[in-house]
Amino acid sequence: MKRVLHTLAVLAVLGLVAGGAVVGLGLYNVSARVGHMPGVSWVMHTTFRNSVRLRASRPKDMPDLSDAALIELGARHYDTACRTCHAAPGEARSATMAAMEPAPPHIETAVQDWQAHHLHWIVANGVKMTGMPAWPAPRDDDVWPVVAFLLAVQDGMTETDYTALTQLPEADAPMAYCLGCHGDGGTNHVPPLNHQSAAYLQASLHAYRSGTRASGIMAQAASGVSPQALDELAHWFARQTPAEPVAAPQMPVQLIAQGRALAHAATGDGDVPACAACHGPNARDASELFPVLSGLPAPYLEQQLLLWRDATRGGGRQAQLMLKATQNLSDTDIFALVAYYATLRTNRSDADE
Repeated sequence: MKRVLHTLAVLAVLGLVAGGAVVGLGLYNVSARVGHMPGVSWVMHTTFRNSVRLRASRPKDMPDLSDAALIELGARHYDTACRTCHAAPGEARSATMAAMEPAPPHIETAVQDWQAHHLHWIVANGVKMTGMPAWPAPRDDDVWPVVAFLLAVQDGMTETDYTALTQLPEADAPMAYCLGCHGDGGTNHVPPLNHQSAAYLQASLHAYRSGTRASGIMAQAASGVSPQALDELAHWFARQTPAEPVAAPQMPVQLIAQGRALAHAATGDGDVPACAACHGPNARDASELFPVLSGLPAPYLEQQLLLWRDATRGGGRQAQLMLKATQNLSDTDIFALVAYYATLRTNRSDADE
């Protein structure tokens, strides 16, 4: 037994010496021109696929991934954040990307054989030693638009389809990029901006850029322009005529009344003002430091309130106040507040009448 242990100890020491020589003397060739030794790529790829399948659990609630607005939002994010490495549908990868080791797969190949929850895990977590980054925000909901887009690619999205989804409106940059998502009254997932104050928009854009407000999509968008340009964008949107918001959903009258009562009542221990004290019911009554909520899309409002309650949204100076205001809200309370604010209209002289 002593001989066996002695042999194992010697082998361990020799292994450490060999490893130290490889690292300390640079014996391992890291050149991408040489590539991996035979079999290494297969081992890494098989490990990757099995690791994803082990860890990617199927969520209980999943948005409608066939929603055209969700697919478009994901396509626009992909176009600026991912296209450089994975190309677009119908487009060849650049020679530089093809020369990487390992080379990032073309998007049409990358999405094959994966289900929605697998794609969500990959986009959210990234992949070590491949150049695939993790999602730049701790929000699972923020990833679903990209997953919706990837599933559309899986279903055969063409180059023409992709171009139509990512084409920017005619406007000066960077306004055109922002209007691509936030123009025409927004969508169920993206709010219109042109009835918010410059102060609120400015604070929000800088919070996205610094990471104090969590959103991988908006972090990418805000990091693509200078801080000065963010200020200019905030003032530009604040000067625009409010667009016609998305169609107000049909909500039960009783739920709207419940939401109105909640919106006008103080919350917390009495030291948190009512929602209406900061958010209005309309732009005339809202504080410039807080967003106007009336007429915003119901799904967007609901998601923001859930993020606040779950302490995963983040924000500016008002974050602690909002965390306290929402911490005791039930799901029913949130649905009621959404019903009230989503059915108001910002262009009315008195939104409560």
